[in-house]
Amino acid sequence: MKIYRLKTEDRRNITAYGSEGAEIMPILRSTTACHVAQLRLSAGGSVGLHPAVGEQVFLVLEGEGWVEGETGERVAVRSGEAAYWTNGENHQSGSKKGLTALLIEGEELIVRFSLEEGDS
Repeated sequence: MKIYRLKTEDRRNITAYGSEGAEIMPILRSTTACHVAQLRLSAGGSVGLHPAVGEQVFLVLEGEGWVEGETGERVAVRSGEAAYWTNGENHQSGSKKGLTALLIEGEELIVRFSLEEGDS
């Protein structure tokens, strides 16, 4: 067994697409095109509108914020909830109070979360 620690010096700021108050920390990368990272948004932070590179899951671990997909509708998300975007789907995210999310990007992801009532 090995124990790993997330270190602040491994974080980098996200400034692309007009992003503000956003930091990302790579966690793992797979040889089968799957990437996992931690995203932190400070209060008022956001990641600007950009296309997903592969399928993407945005799992909120702490805090609350909003996510947006192709429709342009902002949807509130909080700890324990996740957004899923398809390959190439334009999306963005943000938070008034701050949040920490786990980002999982890859191909042919099999999402096993429960959908909210009315979602498809």
